[in-house]
Amino acid sequence: MPAGRVLVSLLVALLLWVLLYAPELERSSQTQPDGLRRTVSLAVLRPIVWAEERIGLARIVDDASTALGRHPDAAVGGGGDVDPLPSLPPPSGHPKRPRDHDTKIRVPTASNPLRVVVVGDSLAQGIGTFAERIFRPNLVNVFREGRISTGLSREDFFDWPEQMREIVHRARPDLTIVMIGENDGQSLVDRHGNTIAQVGTMGFPAAYAQRVHDFARIASSEGGHVIWVGLPQIRDTRRWDFIGRQNQAFAEAAAELPNVAYFDTWNTFAGPGGGYNAYYRNGSHLTLVRADDGVHFNADGYTILMQQVVAFAGQQFHLDPRTYEG
Repeated sequence: MPAGRVLVSLLVALLLWVLLYAPELERSSQTQPDGLRRTVSLAVLRPIVWAEERIGLARIVDDASTALGRHPDAAVGGGGDVDPLPSLPPPSGHPKRPRDHDTKIRVPTASNPLRVVVVGDSLAQGIGTFAERIFRPNLVNVFREGRISTGLSREDFFDWPEQMREIVHRARPDLTIVMIGENDGQSLVDRHGNTIAQVGTMGFPAAYAQRVHDFARIASSEGGHVIWVGLPQIRDTRRWDFIGRQNQAFAEAAAELPNVAYFDTWNTFAGPGGGYNAYYRNGSHLTLVRADDGVHFNADGYTILMQQVVAFAGQQFHLDPRTYEG
């Protein structure tokens, strides 16, 4: 086939792909940080989506996606990997009073296992998968609620405070493991699309810290316990200062609120001299723990991280060792 026809065929295929997936591409673009790339992407995609909706093409594409087992209108952030929440009966007795000190996690039984919820972004999806392998299923029910591309900055894209309220209401978790913030290097926007604080301005750190504090307070509002897993070092050292300020906000919220504890992932996985290291040393044994992207963990890394998190929960809140040992 002549090179010109090959090029035309590729261009036609690319155009068809854009037309078929324009709504999903638009939603993906909305998660990007403010900047030229996001602005251009939305400027191109929004007219296409508008036209598809007017001529009925969007409905045809949605029906085809549904027939293939996909859910075009599902919540953003990889909702397909989210576990269904239970619908527990309302708690009996008087409403729980706010605590001013840490309490112990209750002792589970086979008939009344602990409810552990893992929330956050793609890092939380990773630890959620391996939490199911670390905890003993006869004593712990794990609910994986992590959603990719989400964070605390963009409530207009995914409203984590509202979602956390729903999780607390329906599941009443005994322990919530939070790992979030990888996508938060962008301006703070409320659920209505209003910008609350521009990233890089003097007002951003305090506004972001308030969001962290509010989220942790919601997660622990019904007497549940929270382990906030800090962000690890990443290969791109240009982002270290920002991540350091995020981890500071996480640690301060944990210090201020009862039943909330901060786990320091940064120093746990730091290399010699405090730098980024893709390997974790346990005595004389080295294990590759980081993914190729320099941000996430691999399977061994998530396993080691979760082992340390549950041991930390035992130290902080007396988590029953039977739930994760043996």
